[in-house]
Amino acid sequence: MSWYPHPTEIDYVQAEGLLRMTFSDDHVADYPARYLRGYCPCAHCQGHSGGPPKWQEVTKPNQIRIDNVTQVGNYAICIAWGDGHDSGIYSFQNLRTMCPCPTCMPDGLPEEKRRLT
Repeated sequence: MSWYPHPTEIDYVQAEGLLRMTFSDDHVADYPARYLRGYCPCAHCQGHSGGPPKWQEVTKPNQIRIDNVTQVGNYAICIAWGDGHDSGIYSFQNLRTMCPCPTCMPDGLPEEKRRLT
């Protein structure tokens, strides 16, 4: 099993609608809530077949409000969303892979995956 950086700090910046994570290698990633919710990894959102993640359109403001973030073992977090959805387990490896910062994603996120409403 290969090593992946793990978060050392996680902050919900509500005014900006994003989850800011600092990883063990000092990389800082800002994940817009809409982006995280749109790629929710749970079976309800992604299905059971595997394959590349599918974007799920987010249409209601409470779907992108983060109510709580809890750690799952030593490998992931679970996000509880404002509409009660809380079954997605976001692995640290997956979060690091999907980092939308300019270094990791030079072309940036499309507007529809980052806007607040």
